[in-house]
Amino acid sequence: MGHLTRCLTLAGALGESETRSCFLMRGHAAGLAGLVERDGHDLQLLPDPDVWSSGADGDGGPHADWLPTTWQEDAEQTSKAMDERGPFDWLIVDHYALDARWESACRREGLRILSIDDLADRAHDCDVLLDQNLVRQMDTRYRGRLSEDCKQLLGPRYALLRPDFAAQRRLLSGRSGNIHRIVVCYGGSDPTNETAKAVQALTSLAVPWIAVDVVIGMSNPHVESVARLCRGLPRAVVHRGANNIAELMRQADLSIGAGGVMSWERCCLGLPAVVADIAANQVGALTALADRAAAIYLGTAASLTVEALASAVRALLHDPDRVRALGEAAFALVDGEGRSRVLVAMR
Repeated sequence: MGHLTRCLTLAGALGESETRSCFLMRGHAAGLAGLVERDGHDLQLLPDPDVWSSGADGDGGPHADWLPTTWQEDAEQTSKAMDERGPFDWLIVDHYALDARWESACRREGLRILSIDDLADRAHDCDVLLDQNLVRQMDTRYRGRLSEDCKQLLGPRYALLRPDFAAQRRLLSGRSGNIHRIVVCYGGSDPTNETAKAVQALTSLAVPWIAVDVVIGMSNPHVESVARLCRGLPRAVVHRGANNIAELMRQADLSIGAGGVMSWERCCLGLPAVVADIAANQVGALTALADRAAAIYLGTAASLTVEALASAVRALLHDPDRVRALGEAAFALVDGEGRSRVLVAMR
């Protein structure tokens, strides 16, 4: 969902300058097609094979299992789609299983390529490389993986956030550090139900005066169990598929959640956060945020106990100075104007 969300954000920004976008997605992602079409973009689904055959040639790269087919077949299908629907000015790719080989295979005269990456673990053949993360040694992490004339957009100042985050940022009136409202959000699906763990931690604190907004995605399989747990919190509200997450974050005094694009959404609104990673690709950014004292990072969600999470939140309830400092450090990292900077680079 994070990958799709940031691509939708960029496509929306392009649309404001009268540039049309067409999304190429694989057939197994058909359930997300409505999100693309809702925003007025074209869509074409690439057919999946009958049998999942990612990396069948033995040379699919470190994340070949993200594709149901080989990168060669994906490049052929993508090229065919572009020939049928084009011509296109830009090809934007956001997929861990695709690298310089795929990008080279898709190149054609007059086409420029923007690659969105978070991992810096493979080469790219692109004109612009976007990595919106905050990690150690950011300026050198793509050394040897890009051509010399590739323009690099590195760091959270290029974070692709929806415009409502910048709008809510302008409405902020400062944070006191006192915690009266907490927002819990672990992304679109939360398959391991980290949301329940957070609700249990807050229930154990026995602070009935604190309001809690529990945000879960439409694809979350644990809706009913989370709703039952929330009955133990007098002022808890469950928001399923909320489209006002920016407003909820602005109104909150503390957030509990994971990494990914939510890290930069929270920073944009100066929202102090207690976080755990739910995927290996979140570790670097969350570590860097902790280094900047812009979040409290508790490690991997799978090994985080309810007791440890409750203890971290309890400490903040009694330390408003630290809460305020966390928010100020986060606020300084992201201003919500990243998509505009990316558009300038593309132009």
